[in-house]
Amino acid sequence: MFRGKNSRHSRDIEVEAGKDAQIGTEEVARFGASKRTRSRFMSGAALIAIASVAAKLLGALYRVPLTNILGAEGMGMYQLVFPVFALFMTLSTSGIPTALSRVVSEKRALGEPSRKYFAMAMLALTVTGLIGGGILAGLAGKISVWQGNGSTRAGYYIIAPTVLFVSLIAGFRGLFQGELDMVPTAASNIIEQVVKLGAGIGLALALRSRGVTAAVMGALLGVSASEVCALIYLVVTYFVKCAKREPEPLSFTRAEATGMFRTALPIAASAVLLPLSGFFDSVILVNALKWGGVEQGVATAQYGLLSGPVNSLINMPVVLIMSLAVVIVPTVSASRVTRDIDGVLVKSRLSIKLAYLIGVPCAAFFIVFAPRLLRVIYPALSQEQLALSANLLRVTAANIVLLSAMQIYVSLLQALDKAKYAVISLLAAIVLKAALSIVLTRYFGMIGGAIASVAMAATAFLGAYISFRKICGVHLEKNVGLNLLLGVIMGLAGLGVSDLVKNDVLATALGLLVCAPVYVWLALLFGLLGEEEMDMLPMGKALKKLRRVVRFWEYEDET
Repeated sequence: MFRGKNSRHSRDIEVEAGKDAQIGTEEVARFGASKRTRSRFMSGAALIAIASVAAKLLGALYRVPLTNILGAEGMGMYQLVFPVFALFMTLSTSGIPTALSRVVSEKRALGEPSRKYFAMAMLALTVTGLIGGGILAGLAGKISVWQGNGSTRAGYYIIAPTVLFVSLIAGFRGLFQGELDMVPTAASNIIEQVVKLGAGIGLALALRSRGVTAAVMGALLGVSASEVCALIYLVVTYFVKCAKREPEPLSFTRAEATGMFRTALPIAASAVLLPLSGFFDSVILVNALKWGGVEQGVATAQYGLLSGPVNSLINMPVVLIMSLAVVIVPTVSASRVTRDIDGVLVKSRLSIKLAYLIGVPCAAFFIVFAPRLLRVIYPALSQEQLALSANLLRVTAANIVLLSAMQIYVSLLQALDKAKYAVISLLAAIVLKAALSIVLTRYFGMIGGAIASVAMAATAFLGAYISFRKICGVHLEKNVGLNLLLGVIMGLAGLGVSDLVKNDVLATALGLLVCAPVYVWLALLFGLLGEEEMDMLPMGKALKKLRRVVRFWEYEDET
């Protein structure tokens, strides 16, 4: 049961909310714990999830022809430039868009002007984008030399202005998310991928006759074009929506700016820490294997298996759950400042439950079908590489559950203005992972690195979970235990399919067709989601009808 408003945890949240401002009754009614607001919460998450999946598919489609056009050397040059660009994007945007979405949702809930916070955020993002792009361009020559390929220098010059475009895009998305309007974010994601697919492939083809380097520059120019088009769409959308609203003052005080950036600082820290952990992996794992006697080429290949095929599969379901995390911050923040304690608890519980409902069956499926799945998706890998990848996937499958739940808890802590606890948890987890990676990888090979990755995810998850539980008092141990049990049962059903079917493609497809309905039926049978929670979900009515069929004994009196 949800805790009532007289509980200690509810009072703690209410006190925190009371620090912000007095609540207008009209805005409480608008942003309170109504079914309409809660349904919008999950509809926004579903929209972002669908757009994320579509964008991922378009991104995968883009890589196939691009590889054929650029060849191995060209893709190597592209992959040298793009991760550095992604790092500068993260550094230039971390914290501010999420803080903006939170502040906008809170101010709207209180009936206060919110557009001035958008103005200060865009000013800050413009500055950080210009600085980030300038540094990237200024270091282009040195970075290309450090990477051992001077030909990439021109690529950094081409991509550097895009850091500014991405920063501005993040600001617009933060505003719309704060207003619980997820359409612009979803649409701009799709526009990015469609334009990158068309312009990137087209320019690479057009310039291929001038050499590999020119073709790579064309592909990178396509990336810049995609961000420009997404930015134009968001600018037009912003002014169209503004024309329908009352004008708001855009001037802000120094205290207001300080308050917003104080909110952004811990969010930025938590956003940077996970990419930083990935950077540490790139430095530690290959060297640790070499210290253990593995030849450099083999060590690099093994690291590539973990960071490429394995982590790509692990991240697919995590992306779906991260779509939910995007929506959590503004919606839960609005409930917090309006003292809608029930709204905070209901949204929190549902978000956490969905993380397990998505993560557990995906992890179980990967554990059972790891060898077959990898053979289907990556037929070019050798038998030895496939065997190692399968073991790595089975070990790191736990990260689907741990990282997904951790991200939800971190987003909830950010929404409740307790992001500092998430930062502490992540810092402790990264330090532990670095130490374990050095020791375990040296003595147990790349499997040791995978174990260190799971240890990091578990540490970050436990820290965020304990902090959130102390604040809100939400107990879901029974629900989580049932989820894990149902995952085991589903896995056993999958094992039966795997034993009976010899063809890898057919076994994987049939396994999915069997495992998914089995898990859904079990989840409904054991009541992992209640009817009130189903009302908040897309297709909630259909789920409720199915629940009534599965749990027919509860509704016999109604017939």
